[in-house]
Amino acid sequence: MNVVIQSADTASSDQGLHYFLTLFGFPAGSVGNQIPIQRMRPETPLVVDHQIHGWITWKGAKLPVFQRPADLSNQGEVLLTWTDGTSSYPCAVIRHGDIIISLDIFSHLGLITGGYMEKILVSLKEKKNEIVALPFTDYYCDFLFSCIRIAQKTTKTPLVHTSFWPEGKTCAVCLTHDVDEVKKTYQWVSYPLKLIRQGNFAGLVSQFHSFIEKIRGHEPYWTFDEITRIEGERGVTSSFYFLKETGKVLLSDRKTWRHAGRRYNFNDKNVRDLLSALHAGGWEVGLHGSFYSYLDVEKLKGEKAALEYALGSPVTGGRQHNLNLKIPDTWLNQEKAGLSYDTTLGFNDCLGFRWGISFPFRPWYAGENRSLAMLQIPLAIEDLPYFRNHQPWDTFLRLYDHVEFSHGVLTLLWHHSVFNEHEFPGWAADYIKMLDYAQKRNAWIGTAHQIYEWWTRREKSTMDWNYEGTLLKIFPHPEEEQHYIRIHFPESMKINEVKKATIIGCDQESCEIKTTVMEKGECVEIVFTGT
Repeated sequence: MNVVIQSADTASSDQGLHYFLTLFGFPAGSVGNQIPIQRMRPETPLVVDHQIHGWITWKGAKLPVFQRPADLSNQGEVLLTWTDGTSSYPCAVIRHGDIIISLDIFSHLGLITGGYMEKILVSLKEKKNEIVALPFTDYYCDFLFSCIRIAQKTTKTPLVHTSFWPEGKTCAVCLTHDVDEVKKTYQWVSYPLKLIRQGNFAGLVSQFHSFIEKIRGHEPYWTFDEITRIEGERGVTSSFYFLKETGKVLLSDRKTWRHAGRRYNFNDKNVRDLLSALHAGGWEVGLHGSFYSYLDVEKLKGEKAALEYALGSPVTGGRQHNLNLKIPDTWLNQEKAGLSYDTTLGFNDCLGFRWGISFPFRPWYAGENRSLAMLQIPLAIEDLPYFRNHQPWDTFLRLYDHVEFSHGVLTLLWHHSVFNEHEFPGWAADYIKMLDYAQKRNAWIGTAHQIYEWWTRREKSTMDWNYEGTLLKIFPHPEEEQHYIRIHFPESMKINEVKKATIIGCDQESCEIKTTVMEKGECVEIVFTGT
């Protein structure tokens, strides 16, 4: 059985195939060999017009379709149905022993990882909230992977790919904090005025208590000890992104006033001591690119150099202030500035997945037909829109379930200032609740730098495998490193013996192994019983 996809002969489709193979860690030469995929040109050319052309539903998730698939009615057993709300028809069927898919998944993946969603999001405005509430790109990949598994089961052979996360972790949670300011300034005036307009007298009382604490010598926005205590008690660390703001302040433009309150010096003794303490304790110090730096590579370089000088150590990545992002210009500037990862791709007005992706990925730059060196770790939940949500905890659970389903990463942004309990009661409590929930669900929790390091190492991990009789041989590269590998097999097959690896998790149809360090030419050997 083969999985035959009607896929256009375009650069975006090639990129989509590359993205899919990279995501699962399949070898580039495995298509048509270990991976039974065949690409077939569609009968009619695909239209790229930045519109949503209907929907498909996969495992209960409603996914947007950007290029209308061909009608496969009466052509086989239906696997997937397309609809535009008024009409519907099959777009994936099992026919004559093969799986035929008329939805060009590779083109979708290529366009999305190249920034296709940006124009769509602008046109959708508030309607975008429902679409981005799930990582639909991940669901596309899961559908295709499920088709590959169906095909493999008919041949009664195992399917091998790189594990998404180490030690059998179900998904990842990335913890980040944007350090916009280290002390409260203009907010002593702006916040009470806002609360008065809202008639929020309880909030005014909180402001008063916060001011009393200030008089007693406790800066309300210096919450770093509390954050590191919360995380340290749970054995996790996070990323702190520090800001060097130089934006002009105009008295006539209220929107610029915040720039004044967000000026602090990396070389101030208290700040410098903080940077050193965080770094020494295992927390990441990263760059929060200033308001206008997303368009200015020299400004970005200067801010990175200043932070590295104060820290005394290299800075790997960070996030742009206000989530300011011009695609692909900002990422190209970050590359030139020497940053390795970015976690700006998200929303500050809603929750979810801006491009429908929960995994770290390297965006495709069509201008040079290449993937950017800049690893993007998508942002999913920021504190401000989270607490504006009518059912914040229920929304978190839904987002978490989607990420756990696809084995992706859920990135949290909790500003350090909201750990001031007087002004933001309950905000720290929900953060703690999220950490405890993720740990109970066996998630891998850490800094963005740790995720960057793992994902980069994972990208470099390759393997070859072959299966003869009852023996599966896996040749991982480089041999001198440990590798985490997921093996899928039909229910009728059982693992009898494993050499050069340890099983760290198993169910009826798959297992995860951790290889030992091997000499050149050695391999993992797994003996199966049953057929």
